Amino acid sequence: SQLAQKVPLEVNPHTYDSSHTKTHILLQCHFGQLPLPSTDYNTDTKSVLDQAIRILQAMLDVSADEGWLVTSLRITQLIQMVIQGRWYHDNALLTLPHMTPFHISCLNRPSGEGATRKGFPNIQGPIQTLPEFLAVCDGKFDAVLAMLGEDMTRNQLDQLYQVMGTLPQVEVNMEVKGWWEGGEGQQEARKVSKAHTGGRRPDSDWIQVHADQEYVIEVTLKRLNKFKKRDSKAHAPRFPKPKDEGWFLIIGDIENREVVALKRVGYLRGASRQSLAIYTPETPGRVIYTLYLMSDAYLGLDQQYDICLDVIPASIETQVNTEISNELNDLDFSDS
Repeated sequence: SQLAQKVPLEVNPHTYDSSHTKTHILLQCHFGQLPLPSTDYNTDTKSVLDQAIRILQAMLDVSADEGWLVTSLRITQLIQMVIQGRWYHDNALLTLPHMTPFHISCLNRPSGEGATRKGFPNIQGPIQTLPEFLAVCDGKFDAVLAMLGEDMTRNQLDQLYQVMGTLPQVEVNMEVKGWWEGGEGQQEARKVSKAHTGGRRPDSDWIQVHADQEYVIEVTLKRLNKFKKRDSKAHAPRFPKPKDEGWFLIIGDIENREVVALKRVGYLRGASRQSLAIYTPETPGRVIYTLYLMSDAYLGLDQQYDICLDVIPASIETQVNTEISNELNDLDFSDS
């Protein structure tokens, strides 16, 4: 009952004996990094965290099968919270070793102090997110030293810099692959533009696709920071077990709040090509799908991109070609 009064989300005081309520309280303590009164609570928390990941993975499968976009995204965020031991609304910079709110404020010193004063990098504004910090430092220890050298010991800076080097920095590119009427008798690929985000899109951003037809969104994921050690484990000091880095690729229709496709991706060592099949709407018109790249281990490293599709009338020719192509791909030509 004492713990229940310290957590931000209230629980029903009449259900303190329930294992569900106890789990709820322990998870909140984990996210808020609240001290536990005894070692028994620590043991229970480890058990809860271990079971939580499996349950959340199953919840994500059910949610995606039902097409619930918002629920699916919330579950992936909850997985990140469990692994990192932080609330989702916490600044992701706090997941770095020895980083505190005070140190985050040190990154935002005015009048060109720190790294800017030493000539790099050129900080245009306050650093408020983890990707901004990684981009500004650009793998250079001198930049970290310039910004935080007065407020951390050399050992702390070394640990911080080492973890920064392991965090995945991923470049995303997309193509729409399929059949178009009047094509060259083979599948074509059309590149998805990332030049514009939000607002009114120029006509060049819209890719024409035929209605009521299967297309494939081919996503190329490229890890930009070269990780020397062959270690796929994520930096997750508050999770009781080693955790491999991984990703969720989710294509969603925001307007209808629907999941269009979902795929799990493992640890990215270099470049990886992933294919997600989608079916275009039956009615012609413009539709925007959104690709979400969601980490299954880190907070603050998610990315999202719009896929602008201009749905034109269906084509019997392209539907037949698509079906024949799929049937050929399903055939096994290997020796039995």
